[in-house]
Amino acid sequence: MNMHRAAAASTLVLALALAGCSDATKKEFGLAPNPPDAFQVGVQPPLSLPPELGQLPPPNPGEPRPQTVDAAQQGAAVFQGGASSSSAAITPGGQALLQEAGPTPPATIRAQVNQDALIASKPPGFVSGLMGSGPAPAPVVNAPAEQQRLQENEALGQPVTNGTTPQQTDQNKGLFGRFLDLF
Repeated sequence: MNMHRAAAASTLVLALALAGCSDATKKEFGLAPNPPDAFQVGVQPPLSLPPELGQLPPPNPGEPRPQTVDAAQQGAAVFQGGASSSSAAITPGGQALLQEAGPTPPATIRAQVNQDALIASKPPGFVSGLMGSGPAPAPVVNAPAEQQRLQENEALGQPVTNGTTPQQTDQNKGLFGRFLDLF
């Protein structure tokens, strides 16, 4: 009898504890209804057949679908200026822009850029850090020397493109190179 009282008391305590739970807990245990959100439920339009269904050509089994476009062909069409590859479709302004853009890049330019980016993004290894033989940082324009060069070109009446742009590099000599600089 004592066992029945303990079971009844624990059931009563559990029922009271669950009754005091929040709505979210009740929904988790399935004690409260959980209807779908009205804003997340979309209404599908009823299915209907188009009136010109009888005018469609019969399907040919094994042939590719007519609306299917090969991805490689679609990408090539984008780079060739759309669906038409004739130069008559390009406006005169577009032709002038293409001429000013310069020569077409080599076919392997994307691979070269990816390789350069991979090399530049890799941190130098331990030995490369000691020796200072990692990838060279991009050169930076030496501002005072460049200003002097531009002023000299202006004074001499030469174009600003005359001469080379002075650059400074922050090449890390590494621990070994700094050690050798002591001697």
